[in-house]
Amino acid sequence: MRFMDRHFALFGGSLRTVFKRESDRRRCMGTPFEWLFHPYLGKELVALALRTADADILSVAAVVFDERRVHTRSAWATTLADPDRTRHATLQRHGTTALLPASAENVGALTEFIGNRPVVGWGLCDAMAPINRLLSDRLGFELPNTQVDVAKLYQRTLRRSHLEPMGPASFGEALARSRLPAPGGASLLGEASACALLYMRLQRDAALHA
Repeated sequence: MRFMDRHFALFGGSLRTVFKRESDRRRCMGTPFEWLFHPYLGKELVALALRTADADILSVAAVVFDERRVHTRSAWATTLADPDRTRHATLQRHGTTALLPASAENVGALTEFIGNRPVVGWGLCDAMAPINRLLSDRLGFELPNTQVDVAKLYQRTLRRSHLEPMGPASFGEALARSRLPAPGGASLLGEASACALLYMRLQRDAALHA
């Protein structure tokens, strides 16, 4: 079984999501974004980490990885917002240094960076709402990629090992239990990289116990 196939049953979706993506796919036929809806045939994934300050400020970190390593040189870490309304303190708090207007061009560049590769992230089901709103407003569609919520994946792993906590585990707890370093400071890119490492560890553990 390929690295990226094992846990895609944990895709966080619904019938509404399926119908929305089909509607978006048809709307994008013949446009430069049509390829984003094609099945991905490669071996890479993208780990996402997102933070919001309000409805108009979205910080995004995206890093490419595969079953062997995290490609930190192939990463995106930017705050999309109105430069005149965003303070430097917000960038520091979100762990990004680049600030770009949330224009269709810049949102499109982020979408093209992610491509049609599968996306993983901690708490991804809830975290995707702000970026999908931004994509819908600027480009007319939501991110169509296959998605894996690493928080749900981790909870399922705990249930299998009979170590499930009383409540949902935090990202920091999952990293500590998996003996992975926590991201330093407020680094959003570090958070995305740590999520990629956690996904890789969970995949390897699942393969050992299969």
